[in-house]
Amino acid sequence: MRFAIRGVIYDLDDLMVNSYPLHMEAMLKIFEKYGKDMGNLPSQMVKNMVGRRIKDILTDLIGFFELDVDFEKFSKERSDIFLALVKSKIKPMPGLLKSLRLFTENNFKIALGSSGTKKYINIVLKKFSIKDYFNVIVTGDDVKNGKPNPETYLVSAQKLGLKPQNTLVLEDATNGIESAKVAGCWCIAVKNKNTPPQDLSRADIIVKSLEEIDLDLINSL
Repeated sequence: MRFAIRGVIYDLDDLMVNSYPLHMEAMLKIFEKYGKDMGNLPSQMVKNMVGRRIKDILTDLIGFFELDVDFEKFSKERSDIFLALVKSKIKPMPGLLKSLRLFTENNFKIALGSSGTKKYINIVLKKFSIKDYFNVIVTGDDVKNGKPNPETYLVSAQKLGLKPQNTLVLEDATNGIESAKVAGCWCIAVKNKNTPPQDLSRADIIVKSLEEIDLDLINSL
């Protein structure tokens, strides 16, 4: 390890919780309501949705379908559907609590750097009683530019009081890994079977689950 890693930044969607199926269910329902079929989307467009802010995704989809809608109203309708699904169906990913305890017990600073909205993130943190693990929370509402732009992870590291090279990002998406690496952070990618296949090749290490993360793995960076 060339730089001492003193902080860890978690992504949220499909890294901490199994949100992709719920995001897609909400998208299918809202676009169906407006007469559009998400099944008509190009596969690459679907892959590129993973890890990005919902408002950026909606902007692209509304443009693709050439919908004439009030963006704020449309976005709120989708959000209401999604948050109802989150409250009833969302589950933590394997190894989440184990990893949070590992970093806490070994005095790492911990941040959450997510593309999600504050409202959504607060629901998840409260539902699983994990908010107190995080020293810093940076949401998609807090940055001007969402992933794959590096702003989310640059701001997260700054708020932790650390340089990017002293932080480790945990990610599952191509867009998130790009964000982390351009920011100058270390990155462990966690494979996810729930999302469209992601290119994880830019990550420093690839694992199958958060359960595989331990101090030996981190020290191998």
